[in-house]
Amino acid sequence: MAIVYNVQVHPIHAGHVNDHKVMSEQEFATKEQALLYVSLWNNVTKESKQYRSIAVYTGAIDTETGENLSDL
Repeated sequence: MAIVYNVQVHPIHAGHVNDHKVMSEQEFATKEQALLYVSLWNNVTKESKQYRSIAVYTGAIDTETGENLSDL
């Protein structure tokens, strides 16, 4: 069983997150790496005052079965 930690970037329209649209998706080897990416993405977005997207950690995924292991 191979596990990856998934982060998705969603657009923001009129102040609301459009979680049905995924602008990009990244996979990481550890949860810490995934959470660091989310933190960096969202801080850069906030500092630039360009609230057009937000990164969200969506959980761990078993690459063999596609199962979302939400408790990891």
